[in-house]
Amino acid sequence: LDEGRRLGMSEGMSEGRKRGMSEGRKLGVSEGRRQGMRQGMAEGLSHERALLRRLAARRFGIATGDALAALLANEEDVERLEAVGDLVVGCANSEELLRRGRGLLNGGH
Repeated sequence: LDEGRRLGMSEGMSEGRKRGMSEGRKLGVSEGRRQGMRQGMAEGLSHERALLRRLAARRFGIATGDALAALLANEEDVERLEAVGDLVVGCANSEELLRRGRGLLNGGH
């Protein structure tokens, strides 16, 4: 009887351990996905900012591209970055681009 009880307990512990490991794996996979999504978004935003800098530099000169890059350095809102892209294409000169870009990105400050 004692042998059977010990065997049953070890099987129960084994099942509990399996469940625990399975849950741990699920949590690890879930956290890995979240971390991957955050990293992917950060890289995408970085590429978007670099593209806007290059476009501004090609259209209005390197100094304007550098100035725009400084404005965009911490911008993480995709819609504002898209709006800056529209400004790069639509503004008549670098002064207008930077003025309107500052207004858009800094709330007019």
